[in-house]
Amino acid sequence: MANNLPNRGEKMKVFNLETYLKKSIFGYILLALLLVLSLNINVPLIAAQGVIESLNETETGVFAKGQLSYVRGSNVLGSESYQLVKRNSGEIVLISEGKVSPPIPIPFVNPKIKFNQEIRIDETLSPRSLNLDIDGILGIGSKEVQAKVRNGRIDAGLGGEQREARLQGPGNSFFQGTGSSWALTTLILVMQNDIDEIVEIRIGGISMQRGDDERLKTQLHLKSQETQEMKINGTTKLVDRYVLEGSQSDVNEVILADGGTFIAYLKIGGEKPFYVYRSDLLGDDYKFSQS
Repeated sequence: MANNLPNRGEKMKVFNLETYLKKSIFGYILLALLLVLSLNINVPLIAAQGVIESLNETETGVFAKGQLSYVRGSNVLGSESYQLVKRNSGEIVLISEGKVSPPIPIPFVNPKIKFNQEIRIDETLSPRSLNLDIDGILGIGSKEVQAKVRNGRIDAGLGGEQREARLQGPGNSFFQGTGSSWALTTLILVMQNDIDEIVEIRIGGISMQRGDDERLKTQLHLKSQETQEMKINGTTKLVDRYVLEGSQSDVNEVILADGGTFIAYLKIGGEKPFYVYRSDLLGDDYKFSQS
């Protein structure tokens, strides 16, 4: 067998690992494994890159993506994938799809409600439109939800029911759609300065909101902004924790973020705590303490 290793007497010949590996079948296998390992190392780093930095560097196209898991109590309800896209105009679009269990369990079966969603916000991070298509079980509960914000007015079609409301003043507001919509809310909280109040446009997500006619929108108060430690991809990091308080004082909405990167949304209080989190960053079995 020919000796492919460099001769020590040949001082001008430089040993090249890649060339050596390519000269044997074992080298091909080892080189492929090295490439796969290098890709696996880079993926979490890219996924955890600050969204603000990525947004500023992107002229047009996808600048962030994520995979979400829905959990209520101790039950995993479903999942959702999303991506954030920047247009030439500066407009930001969230595109997502997912499936979750219905709010009322059906014995002996585990059906899923499928949905896809598109939310558009302008270059100032103000809401423009939302489109949400929900595919119910055997057609039951299927509906299309659309909403637009024009000249300070919200016009919404909630599965056949038309509703409207006024947005008072130039303040901050966001569409509350499915879980991925909180990725856009995170951008608003991180990029807008001195937010104290923010309007949640309650389109209803994957189920209609219950309550009075004023539930199309609600005012949320930024109760606190602090930091907490979390382990992300095996590394302990200090992340931002935003606590939003609405009219129901016993229920707080918490957003966890890292440099504009959405990590989790937690609804704390009530009978069954609910949260949506980035399973691609935290893993499939991550548990949050409800405090």
